[in-house]
Amino acid sequence: MGWLAIVNAAIFLALGALHFYWALGFTWALDVVVPAKPTGEKMLSPSAAASTVVGIGLCMMAAVHLANARLWLTEFPQVIKYSTLAMAIVFLLRTIGDFKWVGLFKKITTTPFAKNDTRYYVPLCLFLSAS
Repeated sequence: MGWLAIVNAAIFLALGALHFYWALGFTWALDVVVPAKPTGEKMLSPSAAASTVVGIGLCMMAAVHLANARLWLTEFPQVIKYSTLAMAIVFLLRTIGDFKWVGLFKKITTTPFAKNDTRYYVPLCLFLSAS
């Protein structure tokens, strides 16, 4: 269990760093991580502030997993327990998706985002939910 929590923490830290990278104005991989219509029009245009907030949230998720691995001491074991459960539920819901743009049951499947969603994002979310 401890090694799996460390793997999850590393994943969340890497994803957090990527969001901070985007918040600084860099654009590497941005064209394939945002859902788009088949016409190529992006569904959303995340701001630097939004990317920063997501990056902070991902780092907090890493901290929860470090606490689960007993590498981060906490006086609130119930908070860690329920935070872990909440993350599992959120990532399971993301795996299932919205039945149109993201997830296992998406209808739009031909865009670069949709292909990456099927190939990478859905399996990653399922792994994070299960672990």
